[in-house]
Amino acid sequence: MEDKKTLITIIVLLVILLPLTVYGTYRHFTYENTDLGENPNHELIFNDKVYFYLNDELLGTYNCTNCAKTLTTIDDTEYHTNYFQNGTYERPAVLNPNVALINENGTDYAYSISSGLILSEFAALKDYKIEHTTPIIIANDGNKWGVLSITNDALLIRIAYQYDYIAIPSHIIDGKLDTSKMIAKKENEWYILNNDGTTTNHPFSTEIVDFNDYYYVAYDGEYHIYDYYNLEFLNEIEKKNAYATEEYILIIDNNNKLYIYDNCENPAIKTIDLPTYETIYFNQVEAGVEIILDGNLYQTIEQA
Repeated sequence: MEDKKTLITIIVLLVILLPLTVYGTYRHFTYENTDLGENPNHELIFNDKVYFYLNDELLGTYNCTNCAKTLTTIDDTEYHTNYFQNGTYERPAVLNPNVALINENGTDYAYSISSGLILSEFAALKDYKIEHTTPIIIANDGNKWGVLSITNDALLIRIAYQYDYIAIPSHIIDGKLDTSKMIAKKENEWYILNNDGTTTNHPFSTEIVDFNDYYYVAYDGEYHIYDYYNLEFLNEIEKKNAYATEEYILIIDNNNKLYIYDNCENPAIKTIDLPTYETIYFNQVEAGVEIILDGNLYQTIEQA
């Protein structure tokens, strides 16, 4: 009889105390010492602790003696992609209320704030230091590049880790990088991919530099403009560089003259003499396409 009472007492205590123990561990892990006064400047890492802030709200902390902010890389200089070079935007470490990026012991991780679990591990992260039109991350698993989409619960693989190179050309829409399509290279073939990994085009044998829905720009020591039937256009025009926007193909010759085409079978709709510059990109806005030289607006190509 006494044994039965003892057993019942133990069961009751377990029912009461076990949930409290689990809850206490969770609270200890994510909210230990979350007094705002201990990290007055809301730094990501302060006194060997990671602080997960989102819009100045402290979501949790993580004790870590070897943590740092994740670093990003750009490997586009090895190719001729028209990539965005004027970036100053710093992607926050805390991506949303649950997912954060952190480097621990030299390795980059995506980390679940709510569960305290590692979601993904990366050998490298690529970023153009500009806000995106859709939340994605270009990442390397140690061998190949792939693309992940950011959700409130996890990072989902959108493009599998199977490419030697992935790049987003400098297609800027209202100040944000258009991440709906990108350039990829696998072995000796080039692709124009949607951000879910699909493509409507066959692989290309020549390096892809830029593209829109009607034409693509290729490079083989010189710049070429092709449609998607592989017919070449404007081969008689000298090309120091060539670009694509949603509406236009833009060619710059050796005298810094910009030729603008909306249909490569017809003459240029406009030519513009450009001054000397270091960087150039084109920002699609409602009024047309802005020409940005060295980070400053030079002129707007109004919609035809």
